[in-house]
Amino acid sequence: MSISPEKFVAAGKASLETSLQAASAASASLFSAVERLSSLNLAAARALFDDSVALSKSVAEAKDPKSLASLQLGLITPVLEKNVAYLGNVASIAAQAQGELSKLYETEAAQLVKNLNAAVEDFAKNAPAGSETAIGALKSAIANATAAYEGATKAAKQVSEVAQANVESATAAAVETVAKTTQAAASVLKSV
Repeated sequence: MSISPEKFVAAGKASLETSLQAASAASASLFSAVERLSSLNLAAARALFDDSVALSKSVAEAKDPKSLASLQLGLITPVLEKNVAYLGNVASIAAQAQGELSKLYETEAAQLVKNLNAAVEDFAKNAPAGSETAIGALKSAIANATAAYEGATKAAKQVSEVAQANVESATAAAVETVAKTTQAAASVLKSV
């Protein structure tokens, strides 16, 4: 089998262009995630500043230790809820970026398999007699590697989804428990 220099150069150029497109798409996805995370952090910093100013005013207006304690207890649940919402947004941004990158890499892997199969087929057309067994083994190895990659990718996605659901469930339970405890403490404080 002989490959002309023109075919070799064309294949190299196509491979380089494909790699550059994939790198550009991955970079765009990452920059988008960084922009969303930066925007989220800026909004969180502004909200924290505004909340701090409001808290300072409330503390200054507190007339006795009981009203100050009540004020503090009243802040626990909202602060926790804001933190949970913030972390949920961060996780959402990360999951979205991961999903976009996974799609890009899956597309790249599919294209690689397609190109590899085409190369094997091209080789098979020009292969010497008696090499059918080796070509069949090569095709089988490619198919097995592809199936293993797809199975691993599917399993990783399922594990990620289950972990995310467990984190969300545990977080909701923790927020609920803190809210109940805070309410109970506030009730005790009122009765004193």
